[in-house]
Amino acid sequence: MRISSSVEYGMRLMVCLARQPEGARLSAEQLSESENVPKDYVDQLLQRLRKAGLVASHRGAAGGYTLARKPSEIPVADVIRAVESRIFEEPCDRFAAGEKDCHHQSACGIKTVWGELGRLIEGYLEDVTLDRLIQPEANVFVLKGGK
Repeated sequence: MRISSSVEYGMRLMVCLARQPEGARLSAEQLSESENVPKDYVDQLLQRLRKAGLVASHRGAAGGYTLARKPSEIPVADVIRAVESRIFEEPCDRFAAGEKDCHHQSACGIKTVWGELGRLIEGYLEDVTLDRLIQPEANVFVLKGGK
């Protein structure tokens, strides 16, 4: 699994917004400057995040962006889906889309490994919410089952 720069930047924007006091708004320019992300890129990401219902935009002199929900109600998985549309792409999915022909589909033992890995990753990212990322002790995350 590769974390794209879009996902990295989108997460940084969301964490920055999550750190703001309730009701505080940040402009795209402020987000761009504080997270060192080009303004055009910030605009694109905010548009995706707004379309997904994760951020709200407010017009006017005191306008800007806020989270659309409480940080505790926004899992990392939702942010990734908003930015990239998928969290984990199984290699076999490329063949199902007709991009290439896989001669191993009927008797492939690896497909179950990719499926389970995808479920584990998505499950973990569903459990990690923005409020956990803004806590000082947030550097320790344990998978369910203590692993």
